[in-house]
Amino acid sequence: MKKINGLLCCFVIYCVSASAALIQRPAGCPDSLFPLNLATFDQLCLQFNFEKIDWEVARNRCLSDGGDLIQIRTGSLQTFLQQVLTSQHMEKTGFWIGASDRDLESQWEWVTGDKNMTYSNWQDEQGTKAGKHSPDSVLDDCALMRVDYDFKWYDVPCRNKYLTYSYICQFAINGSESSAGNTNNAGHTNHGYTVLMKFAAVFMLILQLLLL
Repeated sequence: MKKINGLLCCFVIYCVSASAALIQRPAGCPDSLFPLNLATFDQLCLQFNFEKIDWEVARNRCLSDGGDLIQIRTGSLQTFLQQVLTSQHMEKTGFWIGASDRDLESQWEWVTGDKNMTYSNWQDEQGTKAGKHSPDSVLDDCALMRVDYDFKWYDVPCRNKYLTYSYICQFAINGSESSAGNTNNAGHTNHGYTVLMKFAAVFMLILQLLLL
């Protein structure tokens, strides 16, 4: 039985790898990125990662790949993320995003150091809506976009072994200046993202069944 499960597992992995090889990477996304769970929005390539880790590790992963945690600077990008992520079932809680107030309490800024957050989507009593005297404000220094609360943003501890979530990295589209560029234009696409997401979900389910 173990041998059969092992063969089935290898077959599933082979199918995923073969399918990924046939899927076209969204135009402009860095060639170094694996072509699963990618989408583009204006001058950004977005990578959706479903490994549950803390905020600091998530940011370091993005940086090591040449990008950074996503900075949701416009309502149009927020809407796009909601549309894309509504179709996925692998993360039911939230995604780390690139905002924090670690440098100065209650002064929320993007990870690039940009303190001019002209757009935000904080839940009531969270982030800039929490007030300087909130009892948890000293500990809750990093931003999380909650899937289970209408994609509102929450402030949570940056490092806590019980608070680990998925995360979204952003990269500069090939030829654009930086991964932190503004997202004020309207063009965006999610080439193959929904199909890939469902395929990856099926793969994870089969793998879990095989390991029972």
